Amino acid sequence: MKGTFMKISVITIAWNDVEGLKKTIASVKSQSWPDIEHIVVDGGSTDGTAEYLASQDGSLQWVSEKDDGRYDAMNKGAGMATGSVLWFLHSSDTFHSSESASFVASKYAETDFEWGYGLSNIVRETSSIGVGGQVPFEHARFLIGGRIIPHQATVFSRKLFWEVGGYDTKFGLTADQLFMMECSMRSLPAVWTEVLCDFDALGAGSTRNAWAHYKDMIRARSVANVRVTRSAKIDSALSVFFAGFTMLERLLRRPLRRAEPRQLTGDAS
Repeated sequence: MKGTFMKISVITIAWNDVEGLKKTIASVKSQSWPDIEHIVVDGGSTDGTAEYLASQDGSLQWVSEKDDGRYDAMNKGAGMATGSVLWFLHSSDTFHSSESASFVASKYAETDFEWGYGLSNIVRETSSIGVGGQVPFEHARFLIGGRIIPHQATVFSRKLFWEVGGYDTKFGLTADQLFMMECSMRSLPAVWTEVLCDFDALGAGSTRNAWAHYKDMIRARSVANVRVTRSAKIDSALSVFFAGFTMLERLLRRPLRRAEPRQLTGDAS
């Protein structure tokens, strides 16, 4: 089968998170799939990260130097990779099980996909707070902004990654969604109902409000020259509508609190 000896390149970016990086490296080492290339791109941390990386065995490739942000670091890691498939797993993120890489390798053997994704177990501190991912894939809703794809649970063929051109380092925090938008216009992703990673939800991308994400997706469609309808204005109106709906839905999910009784002052008689 095509994927029997497939090499997976796991790319980890890090910055001043040596304890989180240790978790990620241990998770990669725990994988049952035998052919994994692990690449760590550190942004010149000052917390002992470089010293820790230097103490690792020769199976780990790494660099510790100043970069131009997360997406520059991710592109740098992709440039160092030699595997058939690229998997971006940031420091503090881990594989969900020791079989996660083997699962993806088996799917590549079956279908030789260009890109694909599974589900992400969302973790805050030590507790799981839910599972993220879009199953099934709804192309229009993704383009509008209503269905985020977790990039930690997403894999790309190295060939497709460079055909698209890698991540746009100038776009900002949502450059991963822009990149996947451009991938989706070339080929639709393979989708698996398998939890592939444990995602640390304390990062900047997880604490933004819905409207910020939808605004970025409006901008991403403009950059990628993509439209869902015949009109960019209608597309933007749909993004505004779904952003408002999402924020209202989140508001209604909040637990209600009983109002404190009013304190009376003076003589009530």
